[in-house]
Amino acid sequence: MKTIVTIVGIRPDFIRMAEIFKKLDKNFNHILIHTGQHFDKNLSSIYFDQLGIRQPDYNLQIGGPNKEHYHQSAELFVKIIDLFKSKNINPDIILFLGDSNSVMAASVLKKEGYKIGHIEAGMRSGDKRMLEEINRTICDHCSDYLFVYHKNYKHKLLKENISKDKIFVVGNTIVESCSHFIEKIFEKEKLNSHILLDIHRPENFKYVERMEWIINYATKASNKFNKPVKMLNFKRTLNYINQYNIDMSNIEVIELMDYGTYLQFVYDSIFIISDSGTAQEEPALLNTKVIVPRDFTERPESIINNCSFMLNKNNFNESFKWINAKKKMNLSWLGNGKTSDKVIEVLQNKL
Repeated sequence: MKTIVTIVGIRPDFIRMAEIFKKLDKNFNHILIHTGQHFDKNLSSIYFDQLGIRQPDYNLQIGGPNKEHYHQSAELFVKIIDLFKSKNINPDIILFLGDSNSVMAASVLKKEGYKIGHIEAGMRSGDKRMLEEINRTICDHCSDYLFVYHKNYKHKLLKENISKDKIFVVGNTIVESCSHFIEKIFEKEKLNSHILLDIHRPENFKYVERMEWIINYATKASNKFNKPVKMLNFKRTLNYINQYNIDMSNIEVIELMDYGTYLQFVYDSIFIISDSGTAQEEPALLNTKVIVPRDFTERPESIINNCSFMLNKNNFNESFKWINAKKKMNLSWLGNGKTSDKVIEVLQNKL
């Protein structure tokens, strides 16, 4: 039986890979490695429990309070090679998902001669301020198999001279991960009771001017729609806000939630304000609009299909009009919810 290693490290990885993990266990000798980049219970173990994911075979524990990306990457590079050698792990392929610091392990493993697969390949924002942009580009160019969500991402890889024979369009993993929760959520009335604020990217929170106008926008939106703003407690973001002495007005800080509770909270939002990549996809499945306070996005399909709106400090009023507009979202860009089957089929055929 062929051996496949998966290496994951953050909340979106666990969510997006949940169904793939289960099918890898059934079809291959599957070794699951958690890098430990996300170590807090509310960002890690709670998702394994709620999504029915078995426990990892190994946890490298590279995360921790105040650890920067270079601490995590340096520790990961040494620990992953040491683990493979000490446990005599010799996989036929190593699978990564996404663009966290954990995917940087692809570079050292490729140098050691292992085959690499990357799920969520081909996304590009063009914004090199984003650590994620650097991570995903490196992982893509180390990969032997590139699983892309959408044909547009395939075209981006082809422009970077990656062979078409390595690229497989499989749809978005988030659809099947959400589906179990969404069926129950849709049985309830959408409350439109609040605005969710989710800011955790360094290209926002590290710059006082950006954080000022984002908080100002959230306050104006609260007054415009007469709804309270609930802000997720990402500690680094709040630390910078406090450091900058930015007035939070009546914005309420709330704790991070388990996945089902989070999806319900998104569903009950009149709209959300988020710089998350995943949050340009999940809310669309819940018929909740997203305001994206970023200069660039790796998911332009979300904008094109009326699921999200790119916000800057000069288009507040335009965004309010967009929120009030009744134009329907187009969800076809997310795929048909059978991504895990397609990934498994490619691996079975190629290995």
